[in-house]
Amino acid sequence: MIIRPHSILLDAEALSALATGARIMQAWATVARRSDSVLHASAITLVEVTDGTARDSAVRRISKALRIDPVTEEIGYTAGRLRAAAASARRKPRDLTVDAIVAATALALPAPVVVLTGDPGDLGMLLAGAEVGVEGLA
Repeated sequence: MIIRPHSILLDAEALSALATGARIMQAWATVARRSDSVLHASAITLVEVTDGTARDSAVRRISKALRIDPVTEEIGYTAGRLRAAAASARRKPRDLTVDAIVAATALALPAPVVVLTGDPGDLGMLLAGAEVGVEGLA
């Protein structure tokens, strides 16, 4: 349980769940409010959860309550390093570019940081050894 302010970073599944009012994300939003934590999302996450249709309105509405973090040059370089390290450790090739950008964003946020994700395996691997918590939505 979070008892002091955190930077809480949402991946695409977490942002989608918050936009649709999923109970787990309502609980996290309450924790964030009560602990003066800040909810973040990377700008790259918006690419994954929007498609230019009317469905985007919920994401646009909820994103006003978040801090949307840009993908800076430094985040880009860090993401590339994380992606390369993770790719060399995997047996199956898979594009981890977006997850690497989310992981690099987490590393750039004020500590302590927790990432909320639908895929704790990939983000956990990318952030292995870092002082960033990774919490699954399940």
